[in-house]
Amino acid sequence: MKFREIDTGVKSASWNMASDDVLLKLQHRRDMPTLRFLSFERCALVGFFQSVEQELRVDYCRENGIDINRRVTGGGSLYFDPSQVGWEVIAPLSMFDGNPQKFYEVFGSAVALGLQNLGIDAQFKPRNDIEVGDKKISGMGGITHGEYFLFQGTLLVEDRIEEMLYSLRVPVEKLKPKEIDSVRERVTCIEYEIGRVPSRNELKNAMRDGFYKSLGIETIESEPLEEEIAEIENSVPKFKSWDWIDRIKLPKESQGIISGSYRSEYFGTIKANMTINAKQKMLRQTIITGDFFLESIGAIYDLERVLKNIRLDEEKILSYVRKYGKKYKDLPTDDFLNTFLEVFKKWAWIKEGFSPAEANSLFAVNFTPSEGIKPEYFLFPYCAKGAKCDYRYEEDCPMCGGCTVGDGFRMAEDAGLECLTVTSFEDLEDKFIYIKRRGGKAYIGSCCEPFYIKHQESFRDCGLKGLLVNVKDSTCYDLGKAHEAYLGTFENQTNLELGLIEKVLEYINRTR
Repeated sequence: MKFREIDTGVKSASWNMASDDVLLKLQHRRDMPTLRFLSFERCALVGFFQSVEQELRVDYCRENGIDINRRVTGGGSLYFDPSQVGWEVIAPLSMFDGNPQKFYEVFGSAVALGLQNLGIDAQFKPRNDIEVGDKKISGMGGITHGEYFLFQGTLLVEDRIEEMLYSLRVPVEKLKPKEIDSVRERVTCIEYEIGRVPSRNELKNAMRDGFYKSLGIETIESEPLEEEIAEIENSVPKFKSWDWIDRIKLPKESQGIISGSYRSEYFGTIKANMTINAKQKMLRQTIITGDFFLESIGAIYDLERVLKNIRLDEEKILSYVRKYGKKYKDLPTDDFLNTFLEVFKKWAWIKEGFSPAEANSLFAVNFTPSEGIKPEYFLFPYCAKGAKCDYRYEEDCPMCGGCTVGDGFRMAEDAGLECLTVTSFEDLEDKFIYIKRRGGKAYIGSCCEPFYIKHQESFRDCGLKGLLVNVKDSTCYDLGKAHEAYLGTFENQTNLELGLIEKVLEYINRTR
C-alpha cells in the first residue's frame, strides 16, 4: 500500500484541529491515502462530546498559557506539549476491512511494533492504549466521514505528568505529591524507557517501519498541497472560536470526582477515585491508590483500564472486581469490593440531591443512604473550637460566635440532637460506649477524612450508624501533627462545613 507522508511540525491546537477536519474531508480528491506526523504547542484538548468546564482545570490552563480546544474525534481529555509526536492515518475505510472498531488493534499493534525498534517492549492493550509493562505510553482514537476515516494517536516522549495533572481533571483532586507519583506509576514515556530523548526523525523512522512491517504501508515523503493549506487556514478561525471550543455545555457541578476508601487490618487502605458524570450516569475514569502491597500490580491496571467511559452500573463494576479477583489470586477481592461499595455510597448521596463535591465530604458508617439514619447525637471535634477557647476540651459550647462550632451546636440542638465534644481518639471510643449505654443507635459528627480512614475499623466495629461530615480546612494530618491530635493536644483550629451540615440535617429531617 502506497501512502503519502507529511509532517506538519509543531502547530497550534486550532491549526491541528482544522487540519484533521480538512484532510479527512478532502481525502476523496486524492489518489493516495495519507500518513501524517504532527505536534502541538502546549494545549489541553477535550474530546468531541465533552464539556470544557467538566474536563479541564480552566483557570490553571489560562494562567499558565496552555491553549484550550476541542478535538474532532471522541474520547477523553488530553494534554499535549511540543515534545510529543502524533501520527494520523487518513484513508478509505475499504482499505482496512471497513470496521473502525478493529482500527485500535490494527494501528495500535503497528505503532507498538515500531517502538520495539527503539528497544521498547510496547504492546497494544484493549481498548485503546499502547502500554509498556502496564504503563501507558500512547492513546488512540478516530472518526469517519462518508467512506473515509481518520485514526490518530500520540507518543509520550518526555515527562510532563505534573502539568498534565494540573491541566486535566483526572481523578486526583488535591494533587498532592503522593497523588502525582501515583499517576506517574501508571504512565511512561520514551525518555524513561530508553534513557534519552530520540530525535523526531528517529521516532518517525521507528513508526514508519512499524506500519510497513505490520500493515505493508510504504510511504512517499511529501508536503501538504496548496489547496489543503488554503482550506486549513480558512478553517482555523472556526476552530479557534469559543463557539467551537465550548460547543457542549454541561453543568460543572454535575461532574466530579467521588472517592471511596476502605481500610482493613491485614491489607491496608484502598482508595478508588472515580470521575463520574451524574447527569449522564457515566463513569469516566478510575484511579486506585492506597498504602497496600500487591505483587500482581497488573490487577490494578486491568481494573482501571475497564472502569473507564462506561455506564455507572454498580453490579457491572462489582462484577469486574470479582473477575480480576479470580484472575489474580493475591488480590483481596472482598476488600476491593468494599472499597467500591464505599464509592457507591457517595453515588447514593448524589442521587439524593447532593453535588459530587458534597457527597465526597460525607462518610456513611454501617448504613447506606437509601436505608436512612435517625441520629440522636452530634459529635464535634475539639480542634474546631478556638485554640484559646476555655471550652476547647469541654462538652459544652457558649455559642459566642468565635468559631464555627457555636453555629454547629445551634443547628444540632434545633434538630433535637445532644451535642458531644470529642477530645481524642480514646475519648471517641468512650463516646461510643456512652451512646450505646443510653440506648442510642446513631450519630452525626464532623471529622477530617484522614482521621476517619485511619480509624475506619473502629467506626465500623462500634456497631453504631454514623454520618460524618468532612472538616473545611487544613487538618492535623496536613500539618504533620496527627500524633498531637490523637492525644488531644493539637493546637491549631479547623472549621466545620456549616453549609453541608445544614443540608444534611435538613435531609435527615425530611426523610425521617
